[in-house]
Parts: sequence; C-alpha cells; structure tokens
Amino acid sequence: MFSFFRYCYTLVLYITLPLVFLRLLWRSLRVPAYRQRWLERLGIFNFEHKTKNCIWVHAVSVGEVVAAIPVINALQARYPELSITVTTTTPTGSQRVMQSLGKTVTHVYLPYDLPWALNNFIRRVTPKILLILETELWPNLINSCHGKNIPIIIVNARLSAKSFAGYFKIKFLVSKILQQVTKVAAQSEADAERFKQLGIDKNKLQVIGNLKFDVQIPVAQQQAGKNLKLSLNNRLVWVAASTHAGEEEQIILAYKQVKTKFANCLLILIPRHPERFNEVAKLLEKNQLTYIKRSSGLSCSLDTAVLLGDTMGEMNIFYAAADVAFVGGSLVNLGGHNVLEPAALGVPIITGIHMSNFQEITDKLLAAKAICIINNYQEQADKIIDWFINDESRKYIGAQGQAVIAQNRGALDRVTAELATFLSPSPLVPQQLNLVASH
Repeated sequence: MFSFFRYCYTLVLYITLPLVFLRLLWRSLRVPAYRQRWLERLGIFNFEHKTKNCIWVHAVSVGEVVAAIPVINALQARYPELSITVTTTTPTGSQRVMQSLGKTVTHVYLPYDLPWALNNFIRRVTPKILLILETELWPNLINSCHGKNIPIIIVNARLSAKSFAGYFKIKFLVSKILQQVTKVAAQSEADAERFKQLGIDKNKLQVIGNLKFDVQIPVAQQQAGKNLKLSLNNRLVWVAASTHAGEEEQIILAYKQVKTKFANCLLILIPRHPERFNEVAKLLEKNQLTYIKRSSGLSCSLDTAVLLGDTMGEMNIFYAAADVAFVGGSLVNLGGHNVLEPAALGVPIITGIHMSNFQEITDKLLAAKAICIINNYQEQADKIIDWFINDESRKYIGAQGQAVIAQNRGALDRVTAELATFLSPSPLVPQQLNLVASH
C-alpha cells in the first residue's frame, strides 16, 4: 500500500513539476532569489568544499536554521574531521545559513522530493547521517535515506495540534514514513505523545527539550544594538518584528495612540518577508508616517517616526536596541514566530493570541509573567504605554524572560550526546571543549 502511495505521489510531483517552476518564477517577481539556483532544486550542483561522508543537516527556513546553528557549531567542534552540508528550502533560510556559518559549511537547496534528484544528491554527498530540524516528513527523502542505511534523526521535533490533526487524517501513511525514521528527538512530552499517536515506535522517541532555549546572541550584535540605541538619542524604541499583512495596519493604529503619550517613540517595523518591504513602505506613506529604510544607511532624525527594517540578519540588533517588542504572526492566525531572541536580550514581549507554533515556549513565559498576550491594537497600545511609564515593571518582565531561558537550557547537550551514538568519536582538544561549552 505504501509503495503504491509513493508511486502515485511521485507521479503527481513529476506531472506538476513545470507548475512548480512557474510558481518559483512568479515568486521571483517579488523576490529575485527565487529565480536563482534552480538546478540545485533538482540535485544538480557544484560543491566547493569537501562533502564526502558528511553530516547532512536540513533546516527548511529561518526558524529551523536558528535552531540548527548551535548544533552545527557543537558538531564542528566535536567532529572536526567531518564536513557539514546544510540544505534549506527558502531563500531567506539560505541567506541565514550563509550569514551565520559562511564557508564553514557547504550549503545548497534541498532537491525536490523526486527519487532521481535525491539519489543524485545522496550519491554526491554520501552523508553519514541526516538531521532534520523540527518536522519535514518527505516520503521519498526519508525512503531514499532509509534504503541506503543512512540514519535519519528528526531533531527539535515538534507537532502543533493543527499539524497533528492534518497528519492524523493520513495516519496509515505517516506511520509508514515514521517507521523509516531512526530517531525522533522531541521538544516536549506533548510533541512526543503526538508522534507516538502517529505511529512512531516508542523506542525511537526521546524528549530532549527545545534547542531554541540554547540561543546565544552574539556579543557583536548586542553591541551593535546598543550603538543603534545611542544613535537614536535614547528615544523609546518599540520593535514590531516578523509582521504579516493584516498586522502592520493594527501596529500603525497602536503606534499613533502611543505617540499621543510619548511623542519621541520610534517604531522599528520589520516585515517577515522581504517581498513585502515596499508594500509596507507604501502603507506607511498612506498613513502619513515619516520613515527611513534601514537599507538606505541614513540615520533617524527626531522627526523620523518609523525605521523600516528592510535588511536581513539584523533582527537581534533591533531587539538589542528595543525597550519593548511585539512578535508577529500572532495577531493573524499564522501560529506566531520566535519569541526567545527578545527574551534572551531581556526585552519585554507582546504577542497576539495565535501562538500555536510556539505554544510550549509561550506557556513557560506566561507562567513566569514574562510575556503579554493581546487581542487587538488597543490592548497593544495600552500595554506599551504602561511599560513605557513603568520602567521598573518593564525591566522586571525582561529579567523574567531571561530567567526562563536560563532554566530551560540543556537541549543542545542532550542532542549532541544522542548523536554521538551515530558518529565516530573524536578526541577533543581543550579549545574545542571550550567552544562546545560556549554554545
């Protein structure tokens, strides 16, 4: 039955492949990166670095890359003789890999889930192991690796209630895929239980915690944020990060109310997707808000109402300059985005009610009173005004967020210990031990 499903699934992929590339072309009208490196998506590439017998890490986009980076750093320190190949799916994920890891890893796009493309990729790379961040259950990818005796470890594995409901409808197929997976390292007991209900063997299941709690904000980014704050003449700064259509409108309404109490307040607005930068700029113009684009290199004057974050890789810099932060994808029903980075920097956080992608993290922050959940722009404006007035309260909430992160670290150590059973041991020199400890 499963073989028949894979045959039909693969046939559909082949038939629709021209449409897939047409979609890439369409998306490239707004994001030019989508029209680049198409051959990589078919498993055709030229590597500049050693890849044979490598560790293969797949992180679909930015959020997964963020979780993968500490693991990659630790593996590079522990196994210096092994190269690492990182695959992503999105241009933003690709950019984050290149910004954070540079030439220390080999990076290409993951081939589409076509047997010949995957087999070509695997033949060229010959991975010792495949690490998949969070949940990417591609039938042909997993089947190809399983058939070649390549261990498949799903790291930082999570299943939201919504994702679980979708997978459960095709449980008889998902269970067959999970049977070919070597290990699932789940974020929480709830995630583990959902994987168990989908058919994973309990002997393959382990709860390791959330790698994102092991976040380390580079000192250089923290200092750059402090410098940005100083350049703003210590104006009160509200960062609205990873926003989506339908959220910017509410943020602007809230900002106008905050401005009536704090006229010097600066809004740093950072849309989630680069293709929306110009769209959001037009929205600011429509609302008669003075703004500058971060990419312009210009400094904010006292008359600048909004700094539009239209660059990549600077999110932590903006958070480090912030007095309060709103994290988007949460006022619209998209499941929310990562709140741990502002928490790690001691910035009090506001989100909307839609945080299913980070439910466990949100619950922990709520229990510690380190985050505020709002329903609409009015509640957001009221909370920001309150925090701007009450400096001590703002600092306390920020400190609580940092405490939650400190209390929940440790997933990285557990993951690297588990991976050691699949990788050849390598003696560590003192410098390497220190590097592992720092992450």
